[in-house]
Amino acid sequence: MKDLTFEKAIQECNGYEKNLLLGNGFSRAYDDAAFNYKHLLEASKLPQKLKSLFVIFKTEDYERVIKNLETLEQVFNNKKNIVKELRWIEDLIKRDLVRTILNKHPKSQYEIEPERKATTLSFLSSFNNIFTVNYDLLLYWLIIFNKKERGNYFGDMKDGFSGNSNRDCIWPYSLEVTPNIFYLHGGLHLFHDGRDTFKIKYDNENGVSLLKQIKAYINDNISPLVITEGNSNDKKFWIEQNNYLKYCYSKLSEMSGVLFIHGHSLNETDQHIFDAINKNLKIKKIYISVHKDTENLDDKKKLTKERLKMFYSLRRLCYYDADSANLW
Repeated sequence: MKDLTFEKAIQECNGYEKNLLLGNGFSRAYDDAAFNYKHLLEASKLPQKLKSLFVIFKTEDYERVIKNLETLEQVFNNKKNIVKELRWIEDLIKRDLVRTILNKHPKSQYEIEPERKATTLSFLSSFNNIFTVNYDLLLYWLIIFNKKERGNYFGDMKDGFSGNSNRDCIWPYSLEVTPNIFYLHGGLHLFHDGRDTFKIKYDNENGVSLLKQIKAYINDNISPLVITEGNSNDKKFWIEQNNYLKYCYSKLSEMSGVLFIHGHSLNETDQHIFDAINKNLKIKKIYISVHKDTENLDDKKKLTKERLKMFYSLRRLCYYDADSANLW
């Protein structure tokens, strides 16, 4: 059967609640040079000895390198000095990933043309709930643009954070609104201070951008709330330590209707994501994006089915052309 366009896939789902899971392909569609692991590694400030790990492990994927180092920890678990060294290296790589993304990141939402933001918002407006594993600010900026410059023309996009000051919002212990945007692995604009999880905003009073605020936090050794572990079990562990992330993960387990997976590599490092989806029998059908021009479609389907057959044995798998979604 011929693969669907995004528009036809959406039309097939009339009457169903529609959910979206975004992977790194969403950000790469905006700027591949900024969000592709290969280009991030090229811009990395890691010492050459640590960069050589990517060569040894035959990957440009930060998470895969971290996963391999975590595996080595288990091999040398009775060698405290080696384990300590491995964890130090892992921490350096995680910090480098965040810093490099920030350095490659657009400096402001105003660097993105309004037409490009509107095009992507049109895509997002097809969905009732949006889940993302991306850390960057692109989705956050789209929410702001939709609210402040388009008057929620593309629907009311809510992340659930409530106003606290002119610079940040606190994740509430009692929700005032029901969110429909969920950062499953945290984000560069999210922080945890030991008690509260909070979201930073543009500082109108002092004219300080989000990126400058984030860099200031990092320079003070305060890291954003981002899950960068290379092992799915470790990701799940840290998710469960934070009320906000735990809430988002629970919503993934509770959604109903159909699920679109856009721009996700279906990597085993996100096994916890697929476990949650598998347990949720209210999801009736799953649509997966594929790139016809850059991938062998038959190989992609075979690989996808191999990775997902144990998860979606009771579901119908469909494929749609990723480029037909017209992002950015």
